[in-house]
Amino acid sequence: MIIRKPLPGERWLLYSPIGLRLLDDITGKMPLGSVKAVLDRRDSAGNWQETKIKAVMTPSGNLTYPRLERHPDVSGPARRYRVRIEADFYAAMYRATRDGIEFDVFPYNDSNPPRTLPPPLPQDVTLTPASNYPFQPHIPVLRGRVVDVNNEPVADSIVQQGLQERVVTDTRGVFALPLRWVQPNVQVFIDATHPRTGRVGSIPIKIPQDLGQNHHISI
Repeated sequence: MIIRKPLPGERWLLYSPIGLRLLDDITGKMPLGSVKAVLDRRDSAGNWQETKIKAVMTPSGNLTYPRLERHPDVSGPARRYRVRIEADFYAAMYRATRDGIEFDVFPYNDSNPPRTLPPPLPQDVTLTPASNYPFQPHIPVLRGRVVDVNNEPVADSIVQQGLQERVVTDTRGVFALPLRWVQPNVQVFIDATHPRTGRVGSIPIKIPQDLGQNHHISI
């Protein structure tokens, strides 16, 4: 195989159809622990098939997929992909409404540049703390589960206190909600919402007396 070097005045661009910036919702920084990006491709029957394509992390901390759909033949249509984020200490905020971050990719090659140039700006992917998140000791944390009328767990629900704190429940319906801005001995409401079905629920709590218990929110 012959690898051609750029000629004078030429430059090569490493193109990715998507860039994802992962953000810890507590710190606003890169997430802790191990984070895995799983890339699925939609087949001709409309079903999602997991690929073995690995994401590439840029020096600035963005997940990218360079060379995705780079082919000699560019006559085909765009293909639909989605990224799913699996993380040690987090549940992704997008889980409340969808199973992954979807995007289309057109085929391209050296002679036929991508149809979506310039590359899209990175998307922020908010990661909310899971029940095993290593909260700082001074942060009050309310723990519990979101359940339905049959006491079955409701995954992918948003649990929040006002507009200040929010988390997404895991597959067991479990949540760990930080309460950094709640005043002691003042009653506040903790709301649970399942956007996929529209179900809602709420419980009143006070801190510190309601910490250390396992609360159930029925929706």
